[in-house]
Amino acid sequence: MLKRRVLIFTTNPVHNAPRVIREIECLKEHFELVVTGETPPEDKSIRYINSDHIKLSHLEYTLGKIFRVVTFGKVFMGKYPTTQRKIEKLLKEVNPELVIVHPGAFLPYFFNRKQKFKVVFNAHEFHPKEFEGDLRWKKTWGKIYDEIYKNYLPQVDLLINVCDGIAKECLTQYGKDSLVIPNAGIFRKEIAPHLKSLGKIRMIHHGVAIRERNLEVMIELANSLGERFELDLMLVYQDEKYYSQLKKLAKQSINVRLIPPVKFDEIVPFIHRYDMGLFLLPPVNFNYLHALPNKFFEFVQARLAIAVGPSPEMASLVRKHNIGVVSEDFTKDSLQRELQSITHESINTWKMASDKAASILSADQYNQLYTQAVLNLIS
Repeated sequence: MLKRRVLIFTTNPVHNAPRVIREIECLKEHFELVVTGETPPEDKSIRYINSDHIKLSHLEYTLGKIFRVVTFGKVFMGKYPTTQRKIEKLLKEVNPELVIVHPGAFLPYFFNRKQKFKVVFNAHEFHPKEFEGDLRWKKTWGKIYDEIYKNYLPQVDLLINVCDGIAKECLTQYGKDSLVIPNAGIFRKEIAPHLKSLGKIRMIHHGVAIRERNLEVMIELANSLGERFELDLMLVYQDEKYYSQLKKLAKQSINVRLIPPVKFDEIVPFIHRYDMGLFLLPPVNFNYLHALPNKFFEFVQARLAIAVGPSPEMASLVRKHNIGVVSEDFTKDSLQRELQSITHESINTWKMASDKAASILSADQYNQLYTQAVLNLIS
């Protein structure tokens, strides 16, 4: 029996994109997948098309800037004809029954009069407020994404969001309901809690070194907790200046290290050696407030205790499953008060609770839901 053909469209690297990787794993047994991206998926059985030639060109970016100048600050809300032709060529080559679009900026290019396929928009965050603290971005891309959401969310056959808070915002602001598929990883049944009664309490934070995340606050937190605690930061980065600042702070610390990142599929086994996953994220924008990132679910699969600030999505799950501590506010002092009196006994209790929650907070719980939604669209 022939499988229905699905195009997964992104212009970012695929080999290390957790949400796309999990989507591929979820759907590949049921559909014939074609994936675009800057790099191919690790699974070589998946048909791959490099997306470099599809991205907006420097000329198109320049035209957008010129448009803002000649119109005294207005933002170009249309579609670039050259990009539209590239997308149409891709669609003709692949001939999909359903397209899953990841980059929000490309969503308009998948709607036209000749369209014969269904469209799923798998949003990684709430794009209209992605960098709302940057006034220049807010006046340009913020407006563009708001217009895209207004015009195209109603036309999308299925909208997928990463958490309840963003789903509610899409419903409130744009009248579009969502299927919520969090960034949960596969269930690691082979991993058991690593319990101990002696030694330092070892904390881990991993992810991207982004200045807006104020990662230095976690370094300050570890310093204030003293030598009974250790913190390792396993970071990837693009901002070399910010990473150098963090590196300098870590060298001045008594109990903080920056360590090299491991491959995506090695993260959970690697961090299993630690006691606690740490993430104190200041809510400097809407998406940070409602963050429910990959690392949270990787902490759970590694059977760690978890320490977070009062970010609603993360805090709710920590409290519901009793897997760690939540500070009263987003300050270093607040989380320090929660951590300074914890013992190995309390950490072991939270690790055991993470073990119980691991199957519930795994991608396995959402894969059937996602697969069935896609089947319903194209059946």
